[in-house]
Amino acid sequence: MKLNRLILTSVASIFLASPAFASGYMIPEQGARAMGMGNAFSAIADDASANWFNPAGLSFQDNNVSINTTLVYPLNEYNSGGKSYSAKKTLHVVPQTYVRYGVEDSKLSYGLGINSPFGLATDWTDSGTPFSQVSAGADSVTFSEIQAVHVNPNVSFKISDNFSIALGASYYNAFKVHLDGQSLHVGGSGDGFGGNVAALYKSDAFSVGLSYRSSVKIDISGTAVGGPALAIIGFQGIGANASTSVTFPDLLTAAVAFKPNDDWVISLQADRINWKKFDQIVINYGPSALNIATGTSSTIPEGWKATTAIRLGAEWSYSDTGRLRMGYTSDPTPINTTDFSPRLPGNDRQLVSLGYGRDFSDTLSMNLAYAYVWLADRTAAAPTKTAYHGVYKSTVHLLAGGVTYHY
Repeated sequence: MKLNRLILTSVASIFLASPAFASGYMIPEQGARAMGMGNAFSAIADDASANWFNPAGLSFQDNNVSINTTLVYPLNEYNSGGKSYSAKKTLHVVPQTYVRYGVEDSKLSYGLGINSPFGLATDWTDSGTPFSQVSAGADSVTFSEIQAVHVNPNVSFKISDNFSIALGASYYNAFKVHLDGQSLHVGGSGDGFGGNVAALYKSDAFSVGLSYRSSVKIDISGTAVGGPALAIIGFQGIGANASTSVTFPDLLTAAVAFKPNDDWVISLQADRINWKKFDQIVINYGPSALNIATGTSSTIPEGWKATTAIRLGAEWSYSDTGRLRMGYTSDPTPINTTDFSPRLPGNDRQLVSLGYGRDFSDTLSMNLAYAYVWLADRTAAAPTKTAYHGVYKSTVHLLAGGVTYHY
């Protein structure tokens, strides 16, 4: 029935709260130094940010703490019927903290990473787009948000002077989830566990890194409250418990780095992101008056496909204390034409980045990076829902800074 579809459409994208930033809803930019090299860092991994990029790199460095912040400024535009509309412009702050600790002459090294590899928001509320209006009914899209923290302890074992392996655990806490449409306002939270393994071979001239992060199922519980589009049937303001789950994809990374001389490092990396894990959303509703419209549960297909991102980076040590970096990424979208939604108006993206590093002393260094992301224009047409038909244009500016202290 049409009313049932109205409710389900609003809840379906509870986890699709990222802006048109990454293919899917992953944020690869998890450290200032790596971002300057297009995130092609898994075969280098020589500071504490290795906890995310390749924990086996913890074996080839001394004790250090790396604190970073990435600023994300996405610009989303929708064009239809000769008119242009813009989503709200919001600056998103994505922090990262990494620690490496080990005892001298021990084969074991320990690390901890705290970051936010999934999240951010899209806000069409005051944009004037046809799909943000009450008249869009079942397909209305206004505001989506998710804030999640990832805690990742790791242990690395140095098998030889050139080879190490690592094992880690992942805990995700999606502590703030909001979803608004003209039919429902939804809020909730949830968490889930996973793991990761990695290996790194490192010599003076080149290095090879492999890492794997498991998929993680996040169970979400919260409430759904009837919005303005339900006023006509007296359901506005009526609340109900709602729960669902979504699976973050597993990630397989292979990378190589080469030093043609003492001043240069060139890195190539491939990330295989298994978005097939995001195939459907099953929604369960608690007992309430809304059950008249929603029933007790429903299933919505997503049908995403696995993708491979290719990253290329270079670092030039132009002096004993200064470094310049550059990077490029090609990252295809996993979203098919049938299930496309303005909640995540993504498409194939390309990224170019520049970075700068400076050593202030033997113990303190700084890294800065800027990246520009442009996405191919996305034309939504049949079989996508009629309310979403039009052209979506997106670009993103990213600025990152970080300090690393060796102790």
